[in-house]
Amino acid sequence: MTLWPFQQVACFEKPYSRSFVAPRCSAAYCFHLLCAASLFFFPFFASFASDHFWVKEGSYHEQPLVSFAHEAVVLLAGESPSDAVGWSSKAGLDGLLPGKVRVPIVRSTALDSNLDGVPDSWKLELEMPSGNISKGYRHLTLLTVYTVELRYRVLEKIGALAALDVSAPFPATGVWARGQLRLRQTGPLYTDYQVRDVYAESPLDVRWASNWANRHTPLSLRALLDRYASRNESVHLETIVPPVWDYTPRDSFRIEVVIDVPPQLVHYVSAAFEVLKYAWMQFLSFLIPTWVVLHSVKAFAFDHQLVETYVVPHLPPRLAPGSSS
Repeated sequence: MTLWPFQQVACFEKPYSRSFVAPRCSAAYCFHLLCAASLFFFPFFASFASDHFWVKEGSYHEQPLVSFAHEAVVLLAGESPSDAVGWSSKAGLDGLLPGKVRVPIVRSTALDSNLDGVPDSWKLELEMPSGNISKGYRHLTLLTVYTVELRYRVLEKIGALAALDVSAPFPATGVWARGQLRLRQTGPLYTDYQVRDVYAESPLDVRWASNWANRHTPLSLRALLDRYASRNESVHLETIVPPVWDYTPRDSFRIEVVIDVPPQLVHYVSAAFEVLKYAWMQFLSFLIPTWVVLHSVKAFAFDHQLVETYVVPHLPPRLAPGSSS
């Protein structure tokens, strides 16, 4: 009887394998080529037919960095055209203003609720003095300019125009409104290492020597808004609650606008490596089950001799002299 320390132990195992050999001009070899071709073409066509094989456009959410550009146009209208007053911070836009011009007090405050360095909202306050404030005003048109920066995948700087147009049922001495800045795109943006500044200039800037200025002389508010709306990417103010009018007697018309800056949905053109990555993932998801099915079919066909082949066993290496199996 062999003692326990001297008993033989299996230290390594190697499976017994068989090779099925057949001439090139045989049914077995043609079957092998058919399985190899199916292993590539079936996953490719299956993933391509499932749509979105080449992901040419992607999207992500980003909270842009917004700052006030200290540019505004204010128009107030009362019961009659003679009561209208206005003000503009841009030189050259006097043609948009009524006969009476008043200089308001403007205060702008950035509010960062989560203290991440990116303003979550902006609070804009204007006090427009007027000698006819006892009657109040019924209509307000406010245009303010903000600078919006995208800094994640798409690098872009946009001159945004926040437009507010509200009317009151009775002459009022103040108005409160709240809305959100929303990014609008007519097409996806390209990702690049350089900052895109095609629309970085202020929407209120007018190049008087340009062809556009010559075609729109005299300048009108409609022309400015139409030019801004024709941009591929722009930012607009979307009111989320109705405006609240104030009828408290005072010697100035008070405007308070709160603009929230939520994360924006940005559409972009996928880079080449991203397109290939998602295409490979879809191709691989069909390749693995296809390989399992074809491997099982080939094993069944060759094991049951459905095609004529020659079996060549792969024997383990011969044992050394003096050893036993």
